[in-house]
Amino acid sequence: MTAASLQATLLGFLLLPLAAPAQRLEALGLGYHFTLGQTWARQRRIQVEEYVIETDTDASRTDDTGDRFSAFARFGLGAGRWFAQPELAYTSVLGQQSSIAYYPTATAPYPQTVSYLYPRLRRAEVALLAGRHLGKRLHLLAGPVLALHRRQSSADYPTQLQPLYGSLFAATRPVQLLGQVGLGLQLWRFELSARYEHSLTPFTQSFTYQQQTYAYHQRTSQFMLGLALLVYDRHRPWRP
Repeated sequence: MTAASLQATLLGFLLLPLAAPAQRLEALGLGYHFTLGQTWARQRRIQVEEYVIETDTDASRTDDTGDRFSAFARFGLGAGRWFAQPELAYTSVLGQQSSIAYYPTATAPYPQTVSYLYPRLRRAEVALLAGRHLGKRLHLLAGPVLALHRRQSSADYPTQLQPLYGSLFAATRPVQLLGQVGLGLQLWRFELSARYEHSLTPFTQSFTYQQQTYAYHQRTSQFMLGLALLVYDRHRPWRP
């Protein structure tokens, strides 16, 4: 499935229940997700003057850990099982490890120095999720997520590499669209959830260094395991 078709499917899933005439507040909650993610770079090797950037030096997959904190409201739609669930969230997750090798001359067989880049993705999110109750405690949900990225600073890296690192960090797109799908299970005032998220638009596309532009196309994905506290629950399924 292409990104365009996935985006259309998720948007249709979100808009379908909105035709219901009546809305009612079902729940308010605070959530936390532990995330296992991956940043995928299309370019495996990038030659930048005397530097060679290897974007895939970590052979492990989907092992970049992170945290997601959220607040959400759940609105029942009509008299059926559909609901809408807008969320506000903040995510901080490790990015893909890269290496930057410095070659003093074009014919040097080995690099003089090798530095490693350990980026961290930080973003605020607005999620417009929709779902359907599959039973008294189980539900399915999916929808688009709009992410507002905070660009990383190069101040903590070696002085001679700060201009290049700064160019790589500046490539982060300020706004990114992602899609989520998941399951939730309510246990008393708590909800357990498992979700999968994949980017619908790139995290980066290119960067500019010394007035030259280089392709640098990255996408992101992550699995999320969560626990939420319902501070308000209209149904209160624990009642006899």
